[in-house]
Amino acid sequence: MNNIANTCKVIALANQKGGVAKSFTTASLAVGLANAGKRVLVIDNDPQGHASRCLGVKKPDKTIYDVMEKLVSGEDLEPEYCIDCICKTEEGVDLLPANVKYAMMELELFSAMSREHLLNEFVIMQRAFYDFILIDCPPNLGLFVINALTAADSVIIPVKMEDLCIDGLQQLIQTIGMARRRLNYNLEIEGILFTVVEANTVLAKNSMKEIGDAYSKHVNIYDCVIPKSIKAAECPGSGKSIFKYDPRGTVAKAYKQLTKEVLG
Repeated sequence: MNNIANTCKVIALANQKGGVAKSFTTASLAVGLANAGKRVLVIDNDPQGHASRCLGVKKPDKTIYDVMEKLVSGEDLEPEYCIDCICKTEEGVDLLPANVKYAMMELELFSAMSREHLLNEFVIMQRAFYDFILIDCPPNLGLFVINALTAADSVIIPVKMEDLCIDGLQQLIQTIGMARRRLNYNLEIEGILFTVVEANTVLAKNSMKEIGDAYSKHVNIYDCVIPKSIKAAECPGSGKSIFKYDPRGTVAKAYKQLTKEVLG
C-alpha cells in the first residue's frame, strides 16, 4: 500500500445495543470532518440504512449489497463499479448507502470464502481517495460487524446512559479483542462516546462514573458528551445534518467537539 493510502483512517462505529445514536453519530462526525476539510466516505453497513437517511439518501440506485454481492461471488470489483455505487451527498460526504435488501446478504456471507474479509477488499480500494472512512454497523455482533472490525483501524463505541449499558459494553469490548487477536492485529478502540445523555439525572452521572472507573485507565473516553435533544431526534427525518438542522444547538456543538477530538 502506498504512502497516500496509509494516511487514511478507517473507523467503525459499533454497539450491539440499538438506540445509542450510532448512525446519527456516524453521519454527524462525517459531516464534521468534511466541514474541517477532510475527504470522508461513510459505509452504511446496516440494513436499516439509518446513516444513509441521516445523510439525505433515502432511495439509492445501488448500495453496499451490490458491492458485497460481487465480492461474495468472486467477481473482480472494478474501480468504475465502486464509483457508480458511491453517492455524493449535499454536505460533502461520500456514501456507500444501504437499504433493507442488504439484510439478505448475511445469509450469503456464511458460505463465502474468507467471509470476514470481504468488506475489507472494498475498503482497501478506497483508502487512497479519503482521509477518513467511517463504517456504521448494525446493532448486533454478527458477520456485518465482524467484517467492519476486520476492515477498520479503530472503533468508536457510542454508549447510551441507561441500565445494563456496562454489560453490553463489556461484551462488545471482548468481541473487539477477539477480532484483534484472530482477524485484525492492528485494531484499536478509538474511544467510548457517551450519547443521548440527560446530564442532570442520577442515572447518567452514575453510569458515566461506573464506565469511567471500569475503563478509563485502558480505553480513551471522549471529553465531549452528546446530550439528549428533541432537535437531534427530529434531525434524521430532515435529511440534513445536525450542523444544518440546528447549527447553534447543544448537539451540534458537541459533535464539533467530537470532531476536534477525533482529529486531535
